[in-house]
Amino acid sequence: MALDVANDNDLQEKILAENRRVHALESSLYLERHPEQTNFFQTGILNKSLDRFCAELGHQESHILELGCGTGFLTLPLLKRGHRLTGVDLSHDMLRVLRKKISEPAKSRVTLKASGVEDFLETDSGTHDAVVLSALLHHLYDVESTVQRICAKLSAGGCLLIFFEPLKQEIASSLRFTLHKGIARIDESVYRLEMRLRRIPLFEEDYELSDYQRRFGGIDPNHLHEILRSQDMEIIDTEKYCSRRYGLPAFFATHLLGTENTFNLLAKKR
Repeated sequence: MALDVANDNDLQEKILAENRRVHALESSLYLERHPEQTNFFQTGILNKSLDRFCAELGHQESHILELGCGTGFLTLPLLKRGHRLTGVDLSHDMLRVLRKKISEPAKSRVTLKASGVEDFLETDSGTHDAVVLSALLHHLYDVESTVQRICAKLSAGGCLLIFFEPLKQEIASSLRFTLHKGIARIDESVYRLEMRLRRIPLFEEDYELSDYQRRFGGIDPNHLHEILRSQDMEIIDTEKYCSRRYGLPAFFATHLLGTENTFNLLAKKR
């Protein structure tokens, strides 16, 4: 049994080390390398999700903990909405990029900490009005215990927003799945061409363990529901859709083809 624990710890360290290395390489280019987070379709989903999140939160100037804040995908729009944030990220390089993006008037409302999420949750003793995370859980070795610890960071009535995670699901229609994969191949080919023309590296040889949960097909939101309910959380909404590098393929796959590969989840502590 001790050997298994040692092997688990070794794997967790390898996942953390690769995430540090990859995000150091990506840092200043992160959002340029990930247009699936910035295209018009995803931007619309982001704005709608943050509006719903803030409405559930119920008051401005809330203290929000953001885990895996990166270069500011959620941090910056939440600061614009008047909230106070503590941002935590594994990568010093990404935090350096984020600091440059924060406006002078907003700097007094944000604290940035370089730390692994698991380490932060083990050592931080505070509670928060809300916790938000984007594209974080699939990088982690142990999603279940991390989500449980995240829930413990919420004060009563606090909100949790889990955003932009890969959706684990069964294939309901082989025809739709074939069309779904065809759109994905075209979308990815155009993306690779654009990156090559813009001389933006993809760092593909550096990825092995970084997106760890994708090895299992992504994350099952139904399992997350079970974990959250066990922590006295109410599920407010789970949104599923298709994410693509570019907005039109994402819109077509989601609204016309009806396929999904990504989800967002909003929950509230009772």
